[in-house]
Amino acid sequence: MFYSFLSLESKLLEERCDRNLEVTNLEGRANRAQMNPHFIFNALNGMQSAMVLGGEKEFNSYISSFSKLIRDTIDMSSVDKITVADEIKYITNYVKLQDHRLDEKVDLEIHVDPKINQNDVYLPCMMLQPIIENAIVHGIIPKQDSGIIKIGLTIQESMLRICVTDNGIGREAAAAQKEKYTKHKSYATQIMRDRIDIFNYYNQQKLAFSIEDLFDEAGAASGTKATLLVPLELKTRN
Repeated sequence: MFYSFLSLESKLLEERCDRNLEVTNLEGRANRAQMNPHFIFNALNGMQSAMVLGGEKEFNSYISSFSKLIRDTIDMSSVDKITVADEIKYITNYVKLQDHRLDEKVDLEIHVDPKINQNDVYLPCMMLQPIIENAIVHGIIPKQDSGIIKIGLTIQESMLRICVTDNGIGREAAAAQKEKYTKHKSYATQIMRDRIDIFNYYNQQKLAFSIEDLFDEAGAASGTKATLLVPLELKTRN
């Protein structure tokens, strides 16, 4: 009877773990599905601006970049992680697409530590895109001036450390202009945090995300710095 009781408890525990894992997998798929339409919606909104501000030539260039980005996004929708090399290509094209629809140019600077094997180190799919999107939409666009986004990838012990800095208006000024963006409900950051929680379900070394404000020597806001830590041995449901 005691053995039967233990067997039953073990079976129930296993079923509970399987159920929790299934829920986690479904949440991961749901969050990725929410992320992709959110990004595509914002990209489509830029087409009208590209046509009005740049004319037919600029519009055709925008369509070309958009088509490539859509293909890459579709390819990424079936996987959980992506190499650093592919992520850099994706982000570069994304910023190029955003640059097409903005009055002022957005400069992108990327530095990858030579110690990082870009084809052998992974990070979660669609994780940097919402960070870049927030930097552009809430930091650089309200600034109404040229913007710079810097991405640095380094090794910190057993973690991949990704820092994204911008020279936007800062979070306090962006919050003060909140009324101007009442029609733009940004779910990107929350979705990203939810996805980090899900990835942490599979990893003993936890992913972490933080944002800090940057200030110049006079104490004025000079942008933001977002930091993402990803285990070098990133585990996923696959």
